[in-house]
Amino acid sequence: MSKIMTTNEGLTRRNAHLYVLGCKVNQAEVDSVSTFLEQCGFEIDHDCESPDLVFINTCCVTDSAAGKSRRLIKRLSEKYPESKMVVSGCLAEIDPAMITKVSANALVLGTHAKDHFPEILSGDIYDVSSVNSNPASSCSQFSSAWRTTRSSRSRAFLKVQDGCSHRCSYCVVQIARGPSRSMELNQAVRSAQILNGGGYSEIAVTGIHLGAYGRDLSPRIKLEDLVAGLLSDVPGCRFRLSSIEPQDFSEELLSLISNTSRICRHFHIPTQSGDDKILKDMFRPYKTDLVLRLTEKIFESVPDACVGMDIMVGFPGETDESFEKTEEFIKKSGCNYLHVFPFSPRKGTVAQGLPNRVPKQIARSRVRILRNLSTELQSAFFSKFVDRKLEALIESIETNPAERGKGLTDNYIPVHIRGLKNGVIRKIVPIKVDKVTQREVLGTTCDKDWN
Repeated sequence: MSKIMTTNEGLTRRNAHLYVLGCKVNQAEVDSVSTFLEQCGFEIDHDCESPDLVFINTCCVTDSAAGKSRRLIKRLSEKYPESKMVVSGCLAEIDPAMITKVSANALVLGTHAKDHFPEILSGDIYDVSSVNSNPASSCSQFSSAWRTTRSSRSRAFLKVQDGCSHRCSYCVVQIARGPSRSMELNQAVRSAQILNGGGYSEIAVTGIHLGAYGRDLSPRIKLEDLVAGLLSDVPGCRFRLSSIEPQDFSEELLSLISNTSRICRHFHIPTQSGDDKILKDMFRPYKTDLVLRLTEKIFESVPDACVGMDIMVGFPGETDESFEKTEEFIKKSGCNYLHVFPFSPRKGTVAQGLPNRVPKQIARSRVRILRNLSTELQSAFFSKFVDRKLEALIESIETNPAERGKGLTDNYIPVHIRGLKNGVIRKIVPIKVDKVTQREVLGTTCDKDWN
């Protein structure tokens, strides 16, 4: 497989397209890839009709995600037949043969190879097969390749952890990503300082198993040590923590968050089920009572917090009674929104061979029921803030109508805002929530001292 051509080979400025599917970690990785490419003489220009390079970071956590990745690769291969195509991400690790079947000329980078993308890009590694032959399980250290210095979005994503050492019965991530590994604390803080210095007022701290941050480092540290370092050494910036597993949410972390306004009041908990039997079959290391105690503590300690949950339905053995327990659990928890998805059997996982599969039509019905519940919970949460002041990160400003744009509050409320001025994108501004409709939350800018 030929290496990726760079300006070092006497070429003029070259164009690249970047595509990403899946989680925030994938998005953070593509931000880093953008930096690598530009350092090697590429321009990221999605208006270019004939890009020299097309980079795709894939996802395969579910059948649906894998299908989206496969279709995107096929569509882009057909659209840009003369372009060099690089495909990375979880699907590239799990099923590289499928990718080459869809796109015969694609350079497929498994997890280990992806960690060496800068060397592959520059030509220091010519034989990609030499690194692709190493499985994700061979990744033992956090790759220096993923030091994010900027983002293409209004907020920056800072990847500080990769992989997972806990093997849930349904999950392919440990196979696709390898064991848990963490960025050194000083490197994480320095990356955040660079992002903040580049104009980002909000940084989303993310990882595959963020709550495991620091356990593999020497000396061993914890996620709360990282959060404390960010608060101390990156002033003038607010931080949003991505998903944290219920068993990893310590009293120390919650205490740290409750005593600052610079950690977003937004907590996403990948709970998966509200039935203890199903949680046991999933190999999840907690019971529902732990999650209920956690949400109670969050709402007591952090006023107006927004709590969301991942919920999987249709796991093998999920009866009507199991599903009803999950519904009751969700309502009892006080959570404000749900990410709901059906069980998807993944090759290489324990759950793939479990009996008592839930028929697809029943799983789809349960997904629909919980998504409707999520809409109700979210609407009720939004309505609590009508006529109240919040602070929103401005994500975009529309040209028509003028002075109207979109923002996101620290407690995860998307607001369509009137009264915005040019130059406030990426800035955090005070806003007043005016109205909640079935489709959107409306607000206006307000004085900082308005009550």
